[in-house]
Amino acid sequence: MRELAVRFPLGVLTSVTGISGSGKSTLVGQAVVDLVADALGVPVADAEAGDTMPPAAVDAFAGSLVGGLGGLRRLIVVDQKAIGRTPRSNLATYTGLFDHVRRLFAKTPAARARRYDAGRFSFNVAKGRCPNCNGEGFVMVELLFLPSVYKPCPVCGGSRFNAKTLEIRYQGRHIAEVLGLTVEEALAFFQDEEPICRSLSVLEEVGLGYLRLGQPATELSGGEAQRIKLATELQRVGKAESLYILDEPTTGLHPADVDRLIAQLQRLVDAGNTVIVVEHDMRLVAASDWAIDLGPGAGDQGGRVVFEGHPDAMSRVAASRTGVYLARQRAH
Repeated sequence: MRELAVRFPLGVLTSVTGISGSGKSTLVGQAVVDLVADALGVPVADAEAGDTMPPAAVDAFAGSLVGGLGGLRRLIVVDQKAIGRTPRSNLATYTGLFDHVRRLFAKTPAARARRYDAGRFSFNVAKGRCPNCNGEGFVMVELLFLPSVYKPCPVCGGSRFNAKTLEIRYQGRHIAEVLGLTVEEALAFFQDEEPICRSLSVLEEVGLGYLRLGQPATELSGGEAQRIKLATELQRVGKAESLYILDEPTTGLHPADVDRLIAQLQRLVDAGNTVIVVEHDMRLVAASDWAIDLGPGAGDQGGRVVFEGHPDAMSRVAASRTGVYLARQRAH
């Protein structure tokens, strides 16, 4: 990365563009993160419930922030890292909506008669989970001279819970059946439960209506994990004065889902936050309030600011390779 002077306006959506290898991720994911975290004097908040992580393990940048951070109080990196390392972590547990679901089951007449509390309906607690698979839902079968394979637990059939727990039903479904619902199906099922619907609505708005509530973290793509993190942040959008950094959040998305994502990023901005995205998708770049184009080439030919300003003006800069494609996007 060459010596640069780059302007990142506060309170807007900024896209950082350029061909692969031009220095986008180095500028945003390393330099900006490093400098802002140091200025705030706090660890970088990964977009996980209550978690923090240290800044990226790179050599310290010799740069400095000019003009200050305004009222920024938090730095949140919404990356594509998995939301959990084991199948026990899933969409419902990560977003926190599973806590509400378990409380609903604990309030049913049958659960109260048996004195079951909310912990009974967690596959992480011994009293409610299947004792054979310990709530994993599957068991490992070791094969001679071959890699081990996994198959559904023969005792619980993959439900993760023991038989007594599955006898308790809420609106005709037991807890494992509820975890098998998609986000879209769950919205209809829990239509009268505002806290649950609030979480589910945001997940649907970022294009994740097809995911199952209990879908293991190990089955999610990086893009899905990133949007789950974004949806979790949007649930607490009341926390303003934050800087959100995302690296290519549109990867693999259908154009309709890109439009949904743009709407959600604008929600963060409208709530008083600042959003910076490293992006190749021209739909998102065109919808941004500010753009920074790096280049003009990659490697030794990159690392320079080719353009910074409103995206409308980028196509008029001859040195910008991104501007050509942005002009085509606007022509449509």
